[in-house]
Amino acid sequence: MYSQSIRDLDSDKKFWSGQCRVSRMWLGVNVHTHKVLHLDLILMDSKGNDIWIHIPPVLIEKFKKLLKENHVYTIKKFDINTTGLKYRPIGNPYLIQFSRKTIVHHVPEVPAIPTFDFTFLNASQMADKLGHIIILSDVVGQLRTHSEAITTTNLTRKTIRKEITLQLID
Repeated sequence: MYSQSIRDLDSDKKFWSGQCRVSRMWLGVNVHTHKVLHLDLILMDSKGNDIWIHIPPVLIEKFKKLLKENHVYTIKKFDINTTGLKYRPIGNPYLIQFSRKTIVHHVPEVPAIPTFDFTFLNASQMADKLGHIIILSDVVGQLRTHSEAITTTNLTRKTIRKEITLQLID
């Protein structure tokens, strides 16, 4: 079953027949051990729909050579699943996972695909996001105060955090 739009992708539609831009690319790293867990990408299609990609460590070198931010590709033969992760960088509940069979083709002429998609909120709208921790949010503001590092431990792991106060730019 082929899909033209990222929005149409779900666990039954594993074949991409459209073009997409690599909007962002970064290494997913364990904050405690600094071990690289995966290469992450955000893909965007011509309608501004996006999806998150994980590339496992054994395939990072192969795909780092093939993929570059802001370039356009067609991608075939990948797995798609619901993320199942507590935090994610975008709202799409699906995650593409590359395998040894994944094929990436660079598209030399860049079609009209946006590089980024942002939703800007004013300071009063940020209060509605309190307690919603699934989709991570970037915040533009000026740092006012910060605490010393606070260490908390639950049954499975130790977490180090700082509490900060921002003055939001409205």
